[in-house]
Amino acid sequence: MKQGISRLALGVAAMSAGAGLGAGAANAAGFFIQEQSVTGLGRAFAGGAAAADDASTIFFNPAGMTFLKSGEVQSGGSLLIPDSELKDDGSTIDYPGIAAAGVPNRPPGPISGHSKSNNPYDPTLVPHGYVALPVPNTDNRLWVGVGLGAPFGLESEYNSNWFGRYDATKTQLLVYNFSPTVAYRVNDWLSIGGGIDISYAWAKLEGAVPSPLGGLPTPFGGDGDLTIKGESWAVGYNIGAIVQPVEGTRIGVHFRSGVDHMLDGSAKLDGLTFPPGFPSANFATDGRAKLNLPPMLSFGIRQEVTPQIALLAGATWYGWSSFQEIRVTRADGGDDLVNAQRYQDTLGVSIGGEYYWNDDLTLRAGFQYDPTPTKTGFRSSRTPDGDRYWLSAGLSYDFMENMSVDFAYTHIFIDGRNMDAQRDFYEGTPIETQVSYNAGNSSGVDILALGLRYRF
Repeated sequence: MKQGISRLALGVAAMSAGAGLGAGAANAAGFFIQEQSVTGLGRAFAGGAAAADDASTIFFNPAGMTFLKSGEVQSGGSLLIPDSELKDDGSTIDYPGIAAAGVPNRPPGPISGHSKSNNPYDPTLVPHGYVALPVPNTDNRLWVGVGLGAPFGLESEYNSNWFGRYDATKTQLLVYNFSPTVAYRVNDWLSIGGGIDISYAWAKLEGAVPSPLGGLPTPFGGDGDLTIKGESWAVGYNIGAIVQPVEGTRIGVHFRSGVDHMLDGSAKLDGLTFPPGFPSANFATDGRAKLNLPPMLSFGIRQEVTPQIALLAGATWYGWSSFQEIRVTRADGGDDLVNAQRYQDTLGVSIGGEYYWNDDLTLRAGFQYDPTPTKTGFRSSRTPDGDRYWLSAGLSYDFMENMSVDFAYTHIFIDGRNMDAQRDFYEGTPIETQVSYNAGNSSGVDILALGLRYRF
């Protein structure tokens, strides 16, 4: 019986915390971090697959390197300033009746602890860097480049005694991407490009596990503390093309493959206190969990209206349906731990423009609609997500002949969606404990970005 309860406790508890392994970027729907370019942010990433105006095209469409006037080194970063609050709106916990411990059946009741969350997000800097170079003696037709960024991730931490602690207390998900790329101008109207995405992922998740005796005046009702962590290397690819049918018009398409990580790490549950004679549910074991990063397909257009004005538009399909579950395989031979996510594919759209004030100053603005891939019944505090509406503005200034500074500001309005997940602990045993969450969410994000470009 001891092995059975321990295995089931690990299974349900790990599934509960494991839901955050791939979830919840603070600044983009799903857990994708779009902020891989300061100039792109200034126009809300409108037409990114066709913009090709600086070395950050390495990320958005490497074919665009052939449109650069010279080699370029670029570095920058975006400071994400999220603000989020979850407020309890009828969440309940259903403790079991345990005859052997003299505990009668009780109706579901409110969860103890703070009824409102703190803001779980600290300001976070997301850096990026690119180098794009023409290959000598190719008449600028062949280019090579390399990019480094963090396109997925989240860090959040809630109060340890808040009502949502059985869903999450702390989440850290960091995904770094290193991408060598190449581009070739086939003729005057067609360029192609592609690259390899070398991806590193690291995750650490923490949450509480309720004792089935919780809420009773007994010393055996303390919560347990669950920690899951792991890391992985994986490889993907991206390819793109840009056509320029007439001078002043560019149309681009870019595909980024999904990347399937297998995170190797460990899971540990400790601190649960049961009465004498009851087997302990605490454990420590190695484990593995998949993290499926979604494929993406982007279309973009850039149209010069006058020599001083360019308009851009784009659409990006996100293959979030690849993220259907978190499945943890235990090293001790126990059953797989499965938690349904049910993400759905989404389509984001954006429009923007650039105004070339003079030879040194460029102004930008843009709007983006970024729908959430989460579905009703599966939203957790690790993903307090909703449809997002971006308003962006930015500028670039050439303060030297070969150096430019870029600046951008964005505010993201987030359509609040309720946290409505259910968590089952000790499932299939006499001490099964169910937690049902219902909480209102209000969120928004401010982003400040600064970058520097050097051309040679």
